[in-house]
Amino acid sequence: MKEVGIQFMDLYSYLIPVYEIDPLEKITDAYLDQYLWYEGDKRGLFSNWIKPADSEPPPLLVYKWCQGINNLQGVWDTSDGQCVVMLQTKFEKLFEKIDLTMLNRLLRLILDHNLADYMCAKNSVLLAYKDMSHTNSHGLIRGLQFASFVVQFYGLSLDLLLLGLTRASEIAGPPQTPNEFMTFCDTKVETCHPIRMYARYIDRVHIMFRFTHEEARDLIQRYLMEHPDPNNENMVGYNNKKCWPRDARMRLMKHDVNLGRSVFWGIKNRLPRSITTLEWENGFVSVYSKDNPNLLFSMCGFEVRILPKIRTTQSNTKDGVWNLQNEHTKERTAAAFLRVDDEHMKSFENRVRQILMSSGSTTFTNKWNTALIGLMTYFREATVHTQDQDRAELKDA
Repeated sequence: MKEVGIQFMDLYSYLIPVYEIDPLEKITDAYLDQYLWYEGDKRGLFSNWIKPADSEPPPLLVYKWCQGINNLQGVWDTSDGQCVVMLQTKFEKLFEKIDLTMLNRLLRLILDHNLADYMCAKNSVLLAYKDMSHTNSHGLIRGLQFASFVVQFYGLSLDLLLLGLTRASEIAGPPQTPNEFMTFCDTKVETCHPIRMYARYIDRVHIMFRFTHEEARDLIQRYLMEHPDPNNENMVGYNNKKCWPRDARMRLMKHDVNLGRSVFWGIKNRLPRSITTLEWENGFVSVYSKDNPNLLFSMCGFEVRILPKIRTTQSNTKDGVWNLQNEHTKERTAAAFLRVDDEHMKSFENRVRQILMSSGSTTFTNKWNTALIGLMTYFREATVHTQDQDRAELKDA
């Protein structure tokens, strides 16, 4: 294969590598990519939890996820000590840790061995940056046309490690009639396992658990046997959503903090470190229990706080709030409060910085309008309640 040039696009908070691939090879790869996605879609290779998908653009995906949580069987009932846990995290260095030999074996399960060899050989090329060159022998080159297919297929094997084959097949449904996203064939299948919902957006994972009092106690005991906590220090360093007012954040009660840490510990142990791992600092575990009335998470740039109707006395009819309806009773049983997350606010600021830096050579107004319209049309009502962080903290104080 011809050598691949590489340059870096500076977005202030991070760099994006831009690969320069020979045009003829790019045409071949584009044709292969189209063929792979067509066949994968036709044969139902990718399950309903793999996102992004054509059925849900990102803002709709967040709304569907909220509605899916609200429509789970008895999800807001905590009368017998039940708990709901929302784990959001990301696969660390997923692209960089892809081993090409193992990838070849995985691709051969679904592809002709010649195609598998070609796709792996395309990643073993010479990378040229300025006057330096390096042969890529480990990790994926993301500039290839078919890289998206490789990542989603490789991610599917990680999903199976997290879910287990039995639960994965129950969520996916039978091959003849696969389940829609966040639906099960019946209530018995839905409630037979603590994992109730699962979604992976490229390398970002959201898992929703529901535990009985006994299941939560057993999990915490197993975690504390491995990681004793005699001085109750587990709540120190526990991530929280500080973008919300103090009364709307997760309350760091001993039981809920231990349950959050034990769920993360259990999921992390299902992944071999040589493939990928999960870092506590880059994730968040929200626990809904008798002591915690809010369920918090962020997805696709939205910070979401779900508050069930049974835990509040106020009616929510203002902007920036989704009223979540139970599909069977048609009753509004919860409200989802929205904000724009800090990462996407920072990226908007950096985009405006770019526009200002180049405003001497290009028109400022058009680029500013495009950036602003893009932000407002994507986030819409979420922008209403997104206060400036410094002002919010001042208000709390």
